[in-house]
Amino acid sequence: MTLKNYSFTFDPDKKGLRKILGHLETDVMELVWVEGEMTVRQVHKKLKSRRNIAYTTVMTVMSRLAEKGLLRKVKEGAAFVYRATSSREEFSRSTVRKVVNGLLGDFTEPAISQFVDSIGDSQPENMEELARLIEQKRKKKDV
Repeated sequence: MTLKNYSFTFDPDKKGLRKILGHLETDVMELVWVEGEMTVRQVHKKLKSRRNIAYTTVMTVMSRLAEKGLLRKVKEGAAFVYRATSSREEFSRSTVRKVVNGLLGDFTEPAISQFVDSIGDSQPENMEELARLIEQKRKKKDV
């Protein structure tokens, strides 16, 4: 499964990656992104220092993340080593692309209008950047 095929639920009321992943999934992915590769035992050890969590729970979550295509599981010796299938940035970009395309597909005018309004209200300094990106995209289409 590629990252393009990963399906998720979007919860706008949560913070950061928790909008897309569960709390434990987010914690596991953050650790793997930082370390590069980890075994279940290594992840469990790090998480256990922050919360009371069973080894089997961590193993289940990591296996599910591998089934979803977010982690790759490779047998090394007696243990499985897990690696992220994409960087945190690639994952974020892919997820944002899916959310935006989904909104534009079903709610084109209100999505565009709300996006511009939100930037104008909360980040007016980014309006020029938005205009620059739109102009850059127009020029590429004309070529």
